[in-house]
Amino acid sequence: MRTRVLEDWLAKHPWVATPAALAGAVALWIVVFDNSAFWRLLWASRDTSSLRGALAIAGLGLVLWSFFSLIARLLCWPGVGKPIIALLVAIAALAAYFTGTYGVLVDKGMMRNVQQTDWREVADLLSWPLLLDFAWRGLLPVVLVLGARVSYPGWFPAATGIARSALLFAGVAVGCMMTFYPDYAAAARNHRELRHLLTPTNVFNAMAGLWKERSRADRSLVQIGLDAQRDPVQPGAKPLLVVLVVGETARAANFSLGGYPRATNQALAGRDVVYFNDVRSCGTDTATSLPCMFSDLGAARFSAAEAGARENVLDILARAGVKVSWHDNNSGCKGVCERIPSQDLSAGGDPGLCAAGECLDGVLLQGLREGLSAAAPASLLVLHMKGSHGPAYYKRYPSAGRRFEPTCDTNEIQRCSVEALRNTYDNGIAYTSQVLADQIDLLATQAGRVDSVLLYASDHGESLGERNIYLHGLPVPFAPREQTHVPMLAWFSAGARERLELNAGALRQIATQPLSHDNLAPTLLGLFGVRTSAVRSELDMMAGARRAAPQGAGVR
Repeated sequence: MRTRVLEDWLAKHPWVATPAALAGAVALWIVVFDNSAFWRLLWASRDTSSLRGALAIAGLGLVLWSFFSLIARLLCWPGVGKPIIALLVAIAALAAYFTGTYGVLVDKGMMRNVQQTDWREVADLLSWPLLLDFAWRGLLPVVLVLGARVSYPGWFPAATGIARSALLFAGVAVGCMMTFYPDYAAAARNHRELRHLLTPTNVFNAMAGLWKERSRADRSLVQIGLDAQRDPVQPGAKPLLVVLVVGETARAANFSLGGYPRATNQALAGRDVVYFNDVRSCGTDTATSLPCMFSDLGAARFSAAEAGARENVLDILARAGVKVSWHDNNSGCKGVCERIPSQDLSAGGDPGLCAAGECLDGVLLQGLREGLSAAAPASLLVLHMKGSHGPAYYKRYPSAGRRFEPTCDTNEIQRCSVEALRNTYDNGIAYTSQVLADQIDLLATQAGRVDSVLLYASDHGESLGERNIYLHGLPVPFAPREQTHVPMLAWFSAGARERLELNAGALRQIATQPLSHDNLAPTLLGLFGVRTSAVRSELDMMAGARRAAPQGAGVR
């Protein structure tokens, strides 16, 4: 109603502007209202108590205003200028909300997440603060821009006007750089994350980077591990089933198995799991970490474009004769399972576990039962969890799983107390532990006919307001430990322990050493006795425990 009143008023009282005036007004709005996170960080990083420090920041504001004015003026042409500028303002408003509210940085990884997200994750992000923020920061200037009556000059006056804008920008930029270069250089060197906060250039730089990545990926699939061979299996051996549970947004800082004072892993007590204390994720978002976990490239060489154009460890295992399948309760496998059988369990109809188009992770037991019933001589079953994906942490566990209270039963997590937010997240971790315990118990009941191994590793961690940062997705060089230190654990049936000849002491010693997602693919190959030159076998984290075991010995 208010928007229509504003539109009617503008129709009766249109304001007449030149393209330069419209561009300058839009640029001023973006610099002042859409870059609060950028200015806060810059202000905190400089000595603003001195006159020089304050002038340096003011000068940079003038540079950015003249730059955005020039860009907006280049876009301002009859018929297309106002819609394009309005879209620019709307994009800047949305980016400003998420950088300012959650402390996220906008890079190509974040844009990849935006592109690959599903409607359920989008719904979890919608909130009244977002809508209200967009109403004044995005919708208001959009209506003003679209309602403006712009007096467009001819081609020659337009060209001279653009030239004047370009000269203004060049003069201001050169003048400020000559005067304050040491200040700007120090800020850029010590706070490289500033470029991911500057709106809307961060959005378009990220989109350009993602486009370049996708254009390079448009090539034939690269096959790897063509020399893969699997060690012969002893006659009469039981089927071997390896269950890899991929966690979502679980951070090691909140796992009691790793020393967290709260009993978030109580459900796993007495189940003889091996917990790996120091594991680093490949990335801080699912779109990066999930493909990287299964890639032969390793974190140092990984890129989503490169990984998308080549096979992964699942392809190698399938080629070596392992039956591989993927069961998903998340937003998809991000291309990892393209060439293997997969099933989306998130659309299941179990009324006790599923509601409003999504399911609790208990539904993954269905996939495990199916994997057990159809176990081949060698099988890998990947179970992809919804885990602790935020910001709607309260949706990740059943009402009966509310162990820690009070809770933050909203997706507006920045408005919750530290205690309530931590309680809600911890409830999700406790439920993940219960699901893992149920899976282990189910595998244990089948130990007489199947040798089984369960591995669990989270794709990335999460920030819960530390240093005013929420959620995840920060570029790895800037990411806090909460986003990169992830939990990983293993469980072995008695038959699997004997079959793999694992030494308990050696394995628990390995569990204290620094590991990463780079160890996962070699370990999967090692569990099935698959040898290939495509993957560094020395990264198999179980190999040391097997080598240390006396012949025929098992974990004691």
